[in-house]
Amino acid sequence: MEEKKRSAILEDVKRQEEYEKHRHFHNVVEYPTLPGKELTVCFICHSDYPHSKNKKVRALLNMHTQFFVCETCHIQEKKGYEIVYKWYNPLEKEPKGPFFGTSYDPETGNLVPVKDQFSRIAPYFKSGDTLLSAIQHQESDLAQDYMRVRDQLTPVQRENVKKKFHVSTKPKGHECKVCHSKKGLLDFRKLGFAENRIVDLEQLNIAGMITKYEKFYIPNLFK
Repeated sequence: MEEKKRSAILEDVKRQEEYEKHRHFHNVVEYPTLPGKELTVCFICHSDYPHSKNKKVRALLNMHTQFFVCETCHIQEKKGYEIVYKWYNPLEKEPKGPFFGTSYDPETGNLVPVKDQFSRIAPYFKSGDTLLSAIQHQESDLAQDYMRVRDQLTPVQRENVKKKFHVSTKPKGHECKVCHSKKGLLDFRKLGFAENRIVDLEQLNIAGMITKYEKFYIPNLFK
């Protein structure tokens, strides 16, 4: 029986995946994979490590995907709505936690491992008593239609369709200090973060680390 022909393309893809993990951040937490319909539309085009252009900060940016969804940082304001933030889990309507990243293990100083491996901080549009998720899922009609026909579209046509996915997002995310400061964008206490974790997050001068040093060491709060 003739041996199955090996694919150079598939082998290269696997090598690139491993390379991405080590290139972007050395301390990656392994999580089980969500079923396709529960993934956001971001993953139609982007990988688990979406930030790659800026070599100096991509590790820090990609690390944030362990704690919140893409829209949290890239949300576009919507007229008539206030943006609020809460924990989101595609498999639970009201996740209770404990959530990853909210507290330290007093013995090791590392972040406490948790059973809930899917919850992330996510934005919602609020108007009165109405609360609308800002997240678009791959199970939506638009996403399903696009995935069926994208190979038949020209590059220009694809870009025009993808603009519809980005209607609630902006290309450039928030600056570090928007969240990493007192009275920042996220109410860490309301989200259930421990006090010592809040102090570290609010006082962390990421911008200074990036602009002042060519080489810098990741603080303990990321371990």
